[in-house]
Amino acid sequence: MLKLVECTRKAPLKTKLYELEKLYGQFSVRILCEALDVDRGTFYNHIKRNKKTDTSYAKRREELSVAIQEIYEESHGLFGSDKILSVLNEKGYHTSKKTVRELMNEMGIHSFRSRAKKDYKIWKKLHETKNVLQREFTVDKPNSVWVSDCTQFSLFKKTYHLCAILDLFSRKIIAYKISARLSTQLITSTFKMALEIRKPEGHLVFHSDRGCQYTSYSFRKLLIEKNVTQSFSKPGTPYDNGVMESFFSSFKQEEIYRTSYRSLEDCKTHIADYMQFYNEKRPHRANNYKSPNQTEEAYYKKNPTV
Repeated sequence: MLKLVECTRKAPLKTKLYELEKLYGQFSVRILCEALDVDRGTFYNHIKRNKKTDTSYAKRREELSVAIQEIYEESHGLFGSDKILSVLNEKGYHTSKKTVRELMNEMGIHSFRSRAKKDYKIWKKLHETKNVLQREFTVDKPNSVWVSDCTQFSLFKKTYHLCAILDLFSRKIIAYKISARLSTQLITSTFKMALEIRKPEGHLVFHSDRGCQYTSYSFRKLLIEKNVTQSFSKPGTPYDNGVMESFFSSFKQEEIYRTSYRSLEDCKTHIADYMQFYNEKRPHRANNYKSPNQTEEAYYKKNPTV
């Protein structure tokens, strides 16, 4: 252990905490703390304070997530956390079963063997789920139908995924998120953001295609908990989600394809500016050439008690 850190047991506490943090997740906390004579409570407090902003911590988890996803896909979805951990160890990754389970939950993946019966019931229910929307893209009030989809774009030889949720009444983009991975976590976090921003009341329909992230057990469970009716496009029928397809077409033509980004952060800034422009200033034919925000403002002006 002492060969892996760049300090001794006599180093200042701050230095020892920094060095141990590099190995967090690779060895047990007990071994880490005993190696450099650090109180475990002190170390846990240090990790808790820096977890959200620690870029090295995030990078380690990102690398592990990519490796876990690759192993999972190579096993055709059969491996659970135990087997994935053993393969990770063979590949030189040092981590714990708890961390593997946590990352698998974040990505919305699990062994099909361990949940075959439950997944069959979900599969059966999925195929009984109808297209509630039925290409009826005109609705009479906000927060009655949300539509969603994901698109991808390349930046510096890497692929990024953007999930967006659009209110069908005004065509307003109410939430979006960007991620290096197309995962259930991306869909779930975007939906939770939309809930927090809009706080919908009454009956809500959520429509998407049948991508595995939208049909995942964890996301479907979330919709059920929120009393949201899920609607799916028919397989191989993109027109069933035509409004989102149209938005992404405009988004790429008006922003992605015509802008040279200096960095990922620069890209995110430009995308945020475009989303604001789209909602606040861009006329939309479905809104009689008013922007989404203008359309909603006009609605609430006519319906002040809503």
